[in-house]
Amino acid sequence: MLVFGVISSILAASGAIAAPRQAPFSFSAPSPQWDPQEHMSGIARYHDAPGADVRPPPGCHVSASAYLIRHTAIGGNDEEWDEYMKGFVEKVTTYQDAKGSFKGAGPLAFLKNWKSVVTEDTIEQVTEPGKKDAFEFGKQMRKLYPDLFPPKDLGTSKKRKGPKEPKVAFKVWTASSERDIDTSKAFIRGCFPKRHEGDGGEGDGKYVQLVEVPNKDPSWQGSLTPHKICPAWTKEAGKPAARTWLSHYGPAPLARFKALMPDFDWQLDDIIAMQMMCGYEETIQGRGTSHFCKQGLFTEEDFRSFGYFFDLFYNDVVGYNSPMAPYMGTPWLNVSAHNILSADAPKHPHFEASKKKDGNLPDPDNPPDSTHTQRIFVYFTHREEPPVALVALGIWNQTALGGLPTDRMPPRDQYVWQTSHVLPFLGHVALQRLDCGDHSEREGTYVRVVVNGAAQKLPRAELTDGPGNSCQIERFQSYVQERVDQYADFEGACRKEDSE
Repeated sequence: MLVFGVISSILAASGAIAAPRQAPFSFSAPSPQWDPQEHMSGIARYHDAPGADVRPPPGCHVSASAYLIRHTAIGGNDEEWDEYMKGFVEKVTTYQDAKGSFKGAGPLAFLKNWKSVVTEDTIEQVTEPGKKDAFEFGKQMRKLYPDLFPPKDLGTSKKRKGPKEPKVAFKVWTASSERDIDTSKAFIRGCFPKRHEGDGGEGDGKYVQLVEVPNKDPSWQGSLTPHKICPAWTKEAGKPAARTWLSHYGPAPLARFKALMPDFDWQLDDIIAMQMMCGYEETIQGRGTSHFCKQGLFTEEDFRSFGYFFDLFYNDVVGYNSPMAPYMGTPWLNVSAHNILSADAPKHPHFEASKKKDGNLPDPDNPPDSTHTQRIFVYFTHREEPPVALVALGIWNQTALGGLPTDRMPPRDQYVWQTSHVLPFLGHVALQRLDCGDHSEREGTYVRVVVNGAAQKLPRAELTDGPGNSCQIERFQSYVQERVDQYADFEGACRKEDSE
């Protein structure tokens, strides 16, 4: 099933004990000033979540991990293009062609010669910076957790004292869309030596294998894109609340733009289109390149409001306001929990989707080989899946804090559902098993949840009493079983009612 990941400190090592804390790794240099890219929800290159620190707690090491990772940067989303950006681009082009003298002033003057880098040809296509980011992701994953991957010298003439040649290849899983496959191949090229990566990053088949999972795999327990096999699920559910919020925050920037370019046919949707352009232009061209991001066009509050637009949207689509979300997320939680919890058993982690539907933690099948057991599970998928995993885990529960109003943003201390912290390209959620020795805060085996590099608390005090707010392993297992039992009826939750 699914899994999630963390990638942050270049210098971190999974077994380090009481070393100083390191700054997390991000794929683009952090801005010293306020950065609109951190308020773009799913339209930004990867950045760490607040408080990110992938180092395990002192005295602990990561002994098994499960990662569910959104694909890397693309040159535009088809629905966002059709609904917002395309119309704005066409209006600007018509305005440029029709006016003898361009009348855009101040921060809009750049539109006189502006050409959109987001086009029909770039939609859903992985960008070159995106490929580099995915390559770097794989490279740093290997540096962070070297002992969780097969040794790099497998297949060489070098005499090895460690495990023998594997009988089954190490697997990386991907959803079947081209952008997911391209991301996975770039990740493999970064993570594994060239002799293991195959012709194009699909793996050589002996040591590494890329497994393509059909987007509409009918087995909900094995799907990497459960929203695509849930007939009752729809993105339309998120639009009313988001558009209501746009009607509150959009008029202020709209009035400024009308004053600067009064004969342009300004509409509220243009506010969303321009802020989307800020995200996609800098995703394609690099930070600091987009006029739509520059100070003087939009205010900091405008960009925070844009992020909140998507928080409202995703909360109703894949968050706590979606009745399907926990049902779509618990199959991943079920299988991934089993994989990392059974990491020391002789039969374990190389798990192919179980067909069981009784809610019990499924038994894994045969191990990949008798000497090297897969301990890290990497899955690439779409933007909808990390949020449903959060709901399955019961974290970032905005409903418990009163929900998200559509006429104002909640106070910051009551605002936990912030999709900009999980949904940038390569955003991820991870389960990590921690083995902690006598030099740790508390000896034993624990599990922690990590989102974009930042450890997260599970929703009950008794689930956060381990080192670094981790959860004691037996308690975590019981909690997972409780969630699986509560949200076992995927088919019932996803049944689409007749319109009659």
